[in-house]
Amino acid sequence: MSILIAEDETISNLWLKTLLTKWGYEVISTRNGSEAWEILSSDGPPEIAILDWEMPEMKGIEVCEKVKKELQNTNTYIILLTGRDLDEDVAKGLEAGADDFIKKPFTNEELRAKLNLGKKKLKMWSLNL
Repeated sequence: MSILIAEDETISNLWLKTLLTKWGYEVISTRNGSEAWEILSSDGPPEIAILDWEMPEMKGIEVCEKVKKELQNTNTYIILLTGRDLDEDVAKGLEAGADDFIKKPFTNEELRAKLNLGKKKLKMWSLNL
C-alpha cells in the first residue's frame, strides 16, 4: 500500500518516511502542498495521504479542499497532520475534506491506529459500502 507524506519539516518527514517504510508501506515523500496536489491529482494516486497543515506553496488544508472540489471520486484516505489543537481546527480540517486528523505531537501507536482505520475505510469504499 502506498502512502504520500507531505511534510516540510525535514526531521518529521524523514522520521515518518522511515517509520512507514519499516511498517511495510511504499512511501512517496514531498515537502510542499503543490507537490502533494500533483501526486494526488495524477493517475494512480496513493491510497493514503498524510498532509501537514502548514506547508509552503499550498497548505495541507488547501490540498484537502482541492481534492474535495476537483477529485470527488478519489479513493485516497487523507489524514491532516497539525500542531493546531483547537476543536475548531479539527472541524475545519474535516469540513475541508480530510478523512481524519492527527495533532502533533503524536505517538507511533496513534499513527498506526489512524492508518488501520484508513485501511478499513478504503476497503469499505472499494466494496461501495
